[in-house]
Amino acid sequence: MGVARRNAPPQAPVGVPVRQERTRHGRARRGRRVAGWGVALAVVLAAGILATVGLLPHRTAAQSSPRSLNTKTTCVYTGGTTAGLASFAQLTGRPANCVLLYNDANTTWDQLVDPWFTRPSSDWGRWLAADPKGRRMVLSQEMVPDQAPANWRQLGAAGAYDRYIRELASNLVAAGMGNSVIRLGHEMNGTWYHDSLGTDPALYGDWTAYWARIVRVMRSVRGAHFLFDWNVNAGHQDIPLASYYPGNSVVDVIGVDIYDSGMPGDPSDPAARWARLASEPGGLDQIVAFARQHGKPLSFPEWGVVNPDSGGLGDDPAYVSGIVAAIRDNKVLYQAYFDHPIGGVIVLQDAPRSLRLWETYFGRQGLIRGRPW
Repeated sequence: MGVARRNAPPQAPVGVPVRQERTRHGRARRGRRVAGWGVALAVVLAAGILATVGLLPHRTAAQSSPRSLNTKTTCVYTGGTTAGLASFAQLTGRPANCVLLYNDANTTWDQLVDPWFTRPSSDWGRWLAADPKGRRMVLSQEMVPDQAPANWRQLGAAGAYDRYIRELASNLVAAGMGNSVIRLGHEMNGTWYHDSLGTDPALYGDWTAYWARIVRVMRSVRGAHFLFDWNVNAGHQDIPLASYYPGNSVVDVIGVDIYDSGMPGDPSDPAARWARLASEPGGLDQIVAFARQHGKPLSFPEWGVVNPDSGGLGDDPAYVSGIVAAIRDNKVLYQAYFDHPIGGVIVLQDAPRSLRLWETYFGRQGLIRGRPW
């Protein structure tokens, strides 16, 4: 998760295995936005490599109508615990039937292919099994473990890691999680994760080809019905989206992480601040337009109000209203409030005006009636 230019507050899930706590959420990521690279890489490279390996899926989720994915499902992140999810439901009065989790604290491949939330010691398998048709998971999945070599993008694109990716998909299916959204290599345009795009166009190309290959390998596993979310961090590094977009055949959803986190010089007026947050280079407006251009639904996997010490405005209804409007006015598969007090993010319980708006639009009787996808 992240509020890195402006989108990198949160840092570490709690209540999950210790190894999990040092994850993507545990790495500071504040940085200035970098000027655009001005380079548009062709995604033909990815298609060319993939066409030669014969990775044919049992079902191609991307062939679904974008309209069928306009479910506006309400999800939440509550620190990785079922108890946190129950507390959120009690606070808002709405059953919490969609959860955001992370598999992103793995030193080795053996650890990566065996996600902590699939193990018998975890509550999540039982939570999902209690209502498999009504409950859903959004799984943030890293592309390689910490020990991957520096040229992992190139190796992955060439198929070096296929057997691990296939094993991961098989384990998820066996755990009853084969209908999950896979938020693969999320916030790839940032610099705080080891499986990010990298620093030059050649690396972007390898990253893009590997991302697409992972999707095809995971889809090839019997029983897999995953949806794949290509999830950008809003407003950080104005790199042309087309230069690292893996292609319509492998992307099901285009995600945007956008926190109410600012930079020096941002307006203090909430409405003006939201307008700048939405319209900045690489920001929400640009990502929305890109999704429409490609006929893909959006997702909002991470959003939240942020305290002033971390660059936010605190309890900020103008920001929440902006998020609501973006969800209301576009095709959106799901949205997930980051309801965990790390990285400066404020939980809704401590932001009463924002909570009131959340309940108005996403609560039990909310104006935006989400449903499972």
